[in-house]
Amino acid sequence: MTKRVIFFDVIETLFSLKPMERAFDELKLPANTGKLFFAQLLRDAFALSATGVFKPFPELARATLEVVLQNAQGQAEEGQIKQILGTFAELPAHPDVQPALSRVKDDPATQAVLLTNGSQANTEALVRQAGIGELVNAIISIESLDVWKPRADVYQGAARKMNVAPEQATLIAAHAWDTHGAMRAGLQAVWVRRQDRVYHGLMDAPAAQADDLEQAVEVALGR
Repeated sequence: MTKRVIFFDVIETLFSLKPMERAFDELKLPANTGKLFFAQLLRDAFALSATGVFKPFPELARATLEVVLQNAQGQAEEGQIKQILGTFAELPAHPDVQPALSRVKDDPATQAVLLTNGSQANTEALVRQAGIGELVNAIISIESLDVWKPRADVYQGAARKMNVAPEQATLIAAHAWDTHGAMRAGLQAVWVRRQDRVYHGLMDAPAAQADDLEQAVEVALGR
């Protein structure tokens, strides 16, 4: 019987954005344009959510990318847009993903669930590509909830879908805004150091900070 759910953020927490960043470099765009694009994508998503508007990841990614390319080079060519957006189907899993999910699998009272701002179809494809399908109990995309993380509705809605109370769930994520949102929604959270080395000082402090996913899972399992 499931007594606990560990939700895992997907993009950057489980899967690296390096292919997307390389696509920007190959187009000879200014340094760090890829990082700028993803940051603006999240900004635009949060702004729309704050004003009661929902747009799914693929639609919003295209709209934000068109702005970024126009700003960087004065035009947004369809070939470039397809090349960059296509990399989201090629994101590789970080090396610690499989062993971390295996640790959850070994605990019969705990389920591993991916909770993503990305699309359901693309996330399912990434899981198949990484060969971790048997380690994942479910995938929940914001497409089924019509609101982006870090709104509380997402975390609470995901908990309901998995038939657990918020306090029976823990989010593991590499983004301080994500763990902050989960804790505000009544979940526990563990932050993993990926692109940031320190936790944002104005966000609610997580239950723990971890250097990798395996360590994060051990904390979430109470070991």
